[in-house]
Parts: sequence; structure tokens; C-alpha cells
Amino acid sequence: MNTNNPFDFTKVFEQFSPKAFEQFDPKAVAEKIQDAFKVDFEAMKEAQDKNMDALMSANKAIVEGSQSLLERQTNMLQQAMEEATSAAKELASSASPQDVATKQADLLQAAYEKALANSAEISEMAKKTQEEVTEKVNERIAESLKEFKETVSKIA
Repeated sequence: MNTNNPFDFTKVFEQFSPKAFEQFDPKAVAEKIQDAFKVDFEAMKEAQDKNMDALMSANKAIVEGSQSLLERQTNMLQQAMEEATSAAKELASSASPQDVATKQADLLQAAYEKALANSAEISEMAKKTQEEVTEKVNERIAESLKEFKETVSKIA
């Protein structure tokens, strides 16, 4: 007669004895993993440190670029307000409706050209920041791939 009961939970829970966990040594397990896969944890840490440095550098460039952009836009707005005030005074001093229309056309032309120039300047500033950030990230990616290849060649 078979006395092996597959539903005997006392035998199942014997595997979870606290005594079994007394033998568990996390440091030994980490060393076994390192030995088994030849993982250089120090190199991994250094790589992650470099990744964080690259991210921080990229974020710094983004913040600085954004601040420059905001400062320039603020200056542009102040200048536009001054020009609008000056234009209003100039129009108010006009003698005839024809003179007002001529001055309005001239002011409109100047405002349009200024808006185009400002737009081009803002776009160029944003592009410069984007290129700087992209360059920093690309440099780190290239360096990281090189490090990965070197690590793989050591393992193989």
C-alpha cells in the first residue's frame, strides 16, 4: 500500500523551515553570481555613475538653455512694448488720416520683420540647446557601447 500522500501539507511546509534560512548568506550568493557570470560589479557601478553624470550634464544644459531662452523672450517682450508705446505716440502726433495710414503701414512692416527676426533667433537658441544636449547624450551612449564591448570581450 502506498503511504505517500501528495496532499500531506506537513511535508510541503518542511521546505520552509526557519532552519533552512539560517544557511542563507546573501554575500555568498552575490559572490557565486559574480563568479558564475564573471560580473564586475565595480565596473557596472562606474558605468552607472558615468550615466548619471551624463544625465545631470544634459539636464544642466537644458536648464541653462531654457533660462537663456526665457531671458531673451522677456527682453523681446519689453522691447516690443517700448516700440508699441513709441508707435502709439507717433501715430497720435500724425496730422492727417493719410499720414496715419502711411505710418501704420511702415510700423506694420517693421513689426513683421522684427517678429520674423525674433522667431529665427528663438529657434536658433532652442536648436543650439538641443544640439548640445544631444551631443552629451550621444557621447555617453558611444562610450557605454565601447565599455560594453570591452566587458563582453573579457568574458568570452
